[in-house]
Amino acid sequence: MRNLVTEARLAGKADGGPECPICGASSAGRFAVASDRLFGIAPGSFHLHRCLSCGCIFQHPLPEPATLTSFYPQEYWWAENERSRFSIVLGRMERAYREFVALDHVRFLQRCTTRGSRGRTLLDIGCGSGTFLHLARRHGFVPHGMDVSARAVALAQAQYHLPVRQGDIGSDVWQGCDFDFVTMFHVLEHLPDPRKALAYAGRLLKPAGSLILQVPNAASFQARLFGPRWYGLDVPRHLINFTPQSLVRLLEQAGFSGEVEYRFSLRDNPASLASSLAIGLDPIGRRGRGKRASAIVEGALEFFYFGLVLLALPPALIESLCGRGGTIWVHARRAE
Repeated sequence: MRNLVTEARLAGKADGGPECPICGASSAGRFAVASDRLFGIAPGSFHLHRCLSCGCIFQHPLPEPATLTSFYPQEYWWAENERSRFSIVLGRMERAYREFVALDHVRFLQRCTTRGSRGRTLLDIGCGSGTFLHLARRHGFVPHGMDVSARAVALAQAQYHLPVRQGDIGSDVWQGCDFDFVTMFHVLEHLPDPRKALAYAGRLLKPAGSLILQVPNAASFQARLFGPRWYGLDVPRHLINFTPQSLVRLLEQAGFSGEVEYRFSLRDNPASLASSLAIGLDPIGRRGRGKRASAIVEGALEFFYFGLVLLALPPALIESLCGRGGTIWVHARRAE
């Protein structure tokens, strides 16, 4: 198999590229020019580069903060649809499925409690509509959450009655509190400065607390198979896409030591593969585009997508067993 950075090295050999935001390498190879495939709301094209040293794929130039905010539709978060009786049934079925697959994240959290973390207070940064926190509470954790989206916070409070507050990275919404666990599932790749997020999480952790991360794996088999059409890149919302090597470097720079795992994610790995194959069927994408068909057609599309996810389960599991799964998991603590 070709080296991870061979293609980028060939592309960037003739001329220098932008500096890597993770390792600071002085050049990067051109990776792709891509557009907003998921929602189609971000105009124009976006330039992606691959670092020749650590392998991360990053967007350059970065959009302005106000522009970046406009890339997210209002219906970016899942909620039950109550337009009709059939929609209510469909929404409840989807809710049951989402809770089932999110239990995989809770099981990982429980595993981390056996590695020396005794307390059970939990803060989920970027908690979305709160499904993970709801399930963690059922399994004995004391949940808290925060999200930059007012809509996401409202959904988490309305659906699950969770102590969730609106706030961005660096805000003081949980000032004076510390937690045994801070989790960030699919957050770092959205941020122009992930070091700031890790420093912020570190301030909210107890001295022996644990930081749990999950990000798409830019070194996965599915990433190599689909290239710029890989769902995990989510152009232009994902600004930095990590490889295990680049994520370890980032953690070390932020004063953490951690274990990188190529663990299978029931929620993310097969869904990422399915959405890469048929981006138009992705449920979040369809809602975000705002072009809804009748409840019957929507139901048919949901079931067809679910069937595609089931077909994607075996290859997604195999790539994870080979150490090239679609997501990277990390359990980290402050370095001594």
